Amino acid sequence: MNYENCISNFLQKLRAEDGLSFNTIVSYGKDLELFAQFLKEKTIEFVQVKPDDIKDYLYELHKKNLKSSSVARKISALKNFYKFLLNENLVKDNPAFYLQAPKPDTKLPKFLSEEEIFKILDFVNRDKSEFGIKLSCMLEMVYSAGLRVSELVSLPVSAIQKDGETLRNYLIVKGKGNKERIAPLNKATITKLLEYLDLREKLGLENSRWLFVGVVRASKKPGEAREKKYTKRDEHITRQRFHQMLKELAIKVGIDPSRVHPHVIRHSFATHLLNSGVDLRVLQELLGHTNIATTEIYTHILDSKLRDLVFKHHPLSKIL
Repeated sequence: MNYENCISNFLQKLRAEDGLSFNTIVSYGKDLELFAQFLKEKTIEFVQVKPDDIKDYLYELHKKNLKSSSVARKISALKNFYKFLLNENLVKDNPAFYLQAPKPDTKLPKFLSEEEIFKILDFVNRDKSEFGIKLSCMLEMVYSAGLRVSELVSLPVSAIQKDGETLRNYLIVKGKGNKERIAPLNKATITKLLEYLDLREKLGLENSRWLFVGVVRASKKPGEAREKKYTKRDEHITRQRFHQMLKELAIKVGIDPSRVHPHVIRHSFATHLLNSGVDLRVLQELLGHTNIATTEIYTHILDSKLRDLVFKHHPLSKIL
């Protein structure tokens, strides 16, 4: 079996048995294709790979100054790939078995202040065009429930929970690894969702399985929604399009657009909750983090807040 077929079978196994997200599987595939290219240049068959060959490959990556998170993922891809080959009796041992991922970069999440978030929301909430109603609903959902952008854009209508005709105050969201979690919605978000659902029906999109349909571009003209313009293609809005919408909004509001993108809104959600005293374990559940260590990065907000309190209220601060 050649290298390409092995990669294809491995990725199929990840999809069918391990339940990894689509984006993770795509990234693993690209990582293994990069390694395959390295082997071809060295005229090494994948069944002949030795630990030293992988070390040489990692050295080549090091010269490219890749982020430690990127290198860690490539190492994970190799370890799991050769574990798969070993289980399939295609290799005799795992040359990547003893590889260790580099320590992650200590990069603090970027976020917007509460004042900036409300400034953005207040502006877009006044926009009653199709574009404004759609973007307003998406923003409210991200900030209310802390959704990942991939979770937001691919939300099925079935994620909405109802009690008869009344919307319940939460969604059922499938996150990484197809794990389900409850994502809360506040009253303001439910109001926006109802407004968007009404628009969605006027546009003839009620039969789409996706909440935020991507095949029809929302009009920016104020006034009544255009009637029935749905097509047979059923696709959800893309992450790139949502990012573009946020950039346009940031410019209109007067905030540096480089500071406003989907994950920053999620970071802001987490930061503001933790700053208000929400328990770290509760925040972990809300964000859908498997490991509490991933959530702990947000504790830098508490550190800075405590430092400010000390500087402001400590008796010695008056004479410093």
